[in-house]
Amino acid sequence: MRPFRVNDQQYCELKAWVHQYIDTKCIVRNTKMPSKEPGRYYTWMFYLRRGLFNYKFQSAVSQMFLYQMERQDIMLDFQLSGLETAATPLLVGIPLIASVYGDSINAFVVRKDRKQYGLLNTIEGIPNAKLTVMVDDLCNSSMSLNRCFNELVDLNIPVASKAFTIVNKSNRDVHDEQRHHSDMYLPSSVEVISLFTLDDFNLNNPSH
Repeated sequence: MRPFRVNDQQYCELKAWVHQYIDTKCIVRNTKMPSKEPGRYYTWMFYLRRGLFNYKFQSAVSQMFLYQMERQDIMLDFQLSGLETAATPLLVGIPLIASVYGDSINAFVVRKDRKQYGLLNTIEGIPNAKLTVMVDDLCNSSMSLNRCFNELVDLNIPVASKAFTIVNKSNRDVHDEQRHHSDMYLPSSVEVISLFTLDDFNLNNPSH
């Protein structure tokens, strides 16, 4: 049997580094910020793209993704997709890092809006026949995973029973156990594997 691409010790080291990076550079705290709803405000907010456009962060998260996925029953025989733009760096970084280990992972992105000219396409890239693992930066935050899922279903692209995010916006003391492994906008048949929850950063719902 082929050894795991990332071992337990390496994973723990990567997780500690990524946690520190998110905690210090990708969360705005104690700041009054306008929310999506008029007249309401956020007091904290994730800005994970501050990390996703950093090559060291991207490499670390991609290796952690491989660690998590190869310990699932689907192993690494899948392709990736997600909704632009938060998922886009992951869809580029993960296949690149996987190639270092000799693995080939296809990826394509779901557009937020159908292209208004040319092929009028809703995806960019070339899907294959493999199961599709959806990826995003956050879950239980917006309907990004749901929009991706619905588009894949509409296009008859097979969706895997696992999805991946960096942070699941859930709290142990607020949400039931199911929420820590799912997204409230996805079917319950899709398990979401996340690297962190709000508890890891001493954050509590509601905010963004």
